[in-house]
Amino acid sequence: MPRTNFTLAGCTVGLDTPHSIQVTDNFRPFLGETGACYFDVTVQEVDRLPAFSTPPVFTNYAFSVFPDEDGFLRRYHDHKENDRPYAIGRLENDRETVKYLAQDQPFFSESQNCVSHIALEEILLRFDRLILHAALVETQWGGLLFSGPPGIGKSTQAVLWEREEGAVQLNGDRPILSRDSGGWTAWGSPYAGSSRCFVNRGAPVRAVVMLEQGPSCRLTPLSPAAAFQRLYAQTTVNTWNPAYVSRVCTQLTQLAEEIPIYHLVCTPDRRAVACLRDRLRQGGG
Repeated sequence: MPRTNFTLAGCTVGLDTPHSIQVTDNFRPFLGETGACYFDVTVQEVDRLPAFSTPPVFTNYAFSVFPDEDGFLRRYHDHKENDRPYAIGRLENDRETVKYLAQDQPFFSESQNCVSHIALEEILLRFDRLILHAALVETQWGGLLFSGPPGIGKSTQAVLWEREEGAVQLNGDRPILSRDSGGWTAWGSPYAGSSRCFVNRGAPVRAVVMLEQGPSCRLTPLSPAAAFQRLYAQTTVNTWNPAYVSRVCTQLTQLAEEIPIYHLVCTPDRRAVACLRDRLRQGGG
């Protein structure tokens, strides 16, 4: 059985698949390394999938979640074929098993679509790693994360920091945050949106900046409670799983208490960079 390892935020996910998979460009920088943490995923071909007599507790365009005596099971469906089921995935204590119908092997032909069928966010959370919807740049002060709803200007601010301050963009959509005895680190990931910044490197987090568009620039430190609310809205949270939600909340509470979280009302130009840069130069929290 072919085996492929990917390391994200220092956590290695080992994939055992029935057929060799093509490694896509966004996963190539994360290929073949060995991190401090390790998790096994086995992908199998089957002739049929089990039926469910109870309704799902969650459904989106890609999968439905069903509870059972062992936890939760994900059933993946093809929204182009009237939500026809073609795969199931079960996450256990030390591994995940994904089974798919042999006729649907193209859904598991390369790294991008193969990893999209595993509970990656839950695997990472088991090793105290969070996925945040943000753009990540590495600066002389450390890592800056620009976050907020889609279209708010995260990519714009990241590009401005590259141009004005010589920052290096590590990720443009879904960086991963980890916490250890040395503090918080933000890492690049294979999921970078239009930025195509797939950098397998981490930077110590200096601040998280929650963006809002405006006619002028104003930077305000957020209280831990206000910061938590904004961070939660931009974090991948599986709301059907109480244990998962509890662990996310614990991590976000620590992040809001230990890292400066700012609200930046800003323009899409160098004035926004200057506003934040001046606070960083002062060493402000």
